[in-house]
Amino acid sequence: MTQVHNIFGRCITSFLALSSEVPSPVERLVNDAVIRLMDSDMIIEDTFAPMAQLQEPRVAQPLESFEQTVFIDQLTDKIKDEGFGPHFHQIIGLFGSIMLGLCATDEQRQLVDEWLEQGHFGNFMMTDGGGSTLAQWKSTLTPAEDGQLSLNVDKKWVIEGQNVGFAMVVCQQKGRPFPMTVLLSPEKSEALQQKACGGSFLDGKLQLGDVKGEVQVNKAEFLSKGGLGSVNRFLTLVRPRFVKSLMHHLLWLQDQNRLTLDDDDRSAIDFMINMANWCNAQDKFSIHSVDRVLALKFTSNELLQSIVLKGAVNNINDQRDLLGFTKMEGSSYRCLFEIYSKFKRARR
Repeated sequence: MTQVHNIFGRCITSFLALSSEVPSPVERLVNDAVIRLMDSDMIIEDTFAPMAQLQEPRVAQPLESFEQTVFIDQLTDKIKDEGFGPHFHQIIGLFGSIMLGLCATDEQRQLVDEWLEQGHFGNFMMTDGGGSTLAQWKSTLTPAEDGQLSLNVDKKWVIEGQNVGFAMVVCQQKGRPFPMTVLLSPEKSEALQQKACGGSFLDGKLQLGDVKGEVQVNKAEFLSKGGLGSVNRFLTLVRPRFVKSLMHHLLWLQDQNRLTLDDDDRSAIDFMINMANWCNAQDKFSIHSVDRVLALKFTSNELLQSIVLKGAVNNINDQRDLLGFTKMEGSSYRCLFEIYSKFKRARR
């Protein structure tokens, strides 16, 4: 008898299976999670027919390589022995460097190098005070005088947002269906209101903050090189490395007697590390590239949550850390929604 969770779970497991056979504990984890996350549209309007088989991409392009990934991978390996905390900021900073390499002009990258030499930390601002969808965002660009634009910033839960050096602010501009990213200098960033939000994470190594205010910008400050495609390439490069870091952090917690892993957990962690390595080894970018790293992040989220739910994490702060990471770099619902939308289009 066909079960609902087996139909919709294939949104995720079909991409996981691109690297190797999916272990049964991982398949169960995914299928159970998908049932919990199904929204009204999926239940009411879907045909509940079997998901279409994945097709080979018709178009594949070379995926850019960056020397930063060598350093990221070295730091990721250190997490097994030292935890995520001591290396989190450096890894995130290297992620930002890759993003600038894909999206910034030569002049913008030169400016960033100068700011870094002056000791300024770069802050990436995504989560908006207005809501989850672009149309709800309060961080907006509107025309001002003399060809300038007014950037209203209303961002929350920014990494080290209480102490902004320079900023990459993702915002909406009327008439554009996709977000824009604006590069703000240390001087303009300093003019924004900044405050810490909530308690720290990772044994006090990570603090989040809220950032608000209004500054004048011009088009020369837009990170527009490569468009939306560059953002997708960026996510393809960094998400597997982020997930691998999380898996190594779990192994470190176990070595510190702060976490108890059972056989199913270890099987899932091994699979996730192997798939992350497989994703990192791919040198082509195609329609499947973003979906396979979304599937990887979805499964990472659900593994972290299941470990907390079963009471395997001794310390309440470690539980909070793991739950926090299920929201960073893509929540389960967002990952599922983006993948399902493509399957859904293919089925109608």
